[in-house]
Amino acid sequence: MLTQVAISTRVWDEIHRKQWLTTLVGVNFLGILDQFAAEEGKPRSKSEIIELLRAEGEQSAAWHDTLTSEFLAEMVTEGDGKTNKSRLDWLLTAKEHEMHHRAQLMLIERQLGIVPHLRRQFQERVAHMRAAKA
Repeated sequence: MLTQVAISTRVWDEIHRKQWLTTLVGVNFLGILDQFAAEEGKPRSKSEIIELLRAEGEQSAAWHDTLTSEFLAEMVTEGDGKTNKSRLDWLLTAKEHEMHHRAQLMLIERQLGIVPHLRRQFQERVAHMRAAKA
């Protein structure tokens, strides 16, 4: 799942940065999915997955930092040839995908009895506030 999160932004990078497509009509999404399945299925160590997440995330963030309002407002036609979405809407789907998997991971942590990191951090802040008040 973490590998999928790391590499999933490559689709939008290819479509919106490298090829700068204005229509997704004719894009071979099945081929893209096959490539992703092959990449996702490669055996990786924990440290390799962490490095992949870091590297892909930094590359994606660096590109996002360069985007202009004009670029984000450009319309892109979906594969059906009828529906249009702005590039911003398309790029937000990558974030939504990541958030979906983060929620799954937090649920898994809870099922294993692990307090997710955001909740732990919140509990620590509350404990400091209580200590300061006392």
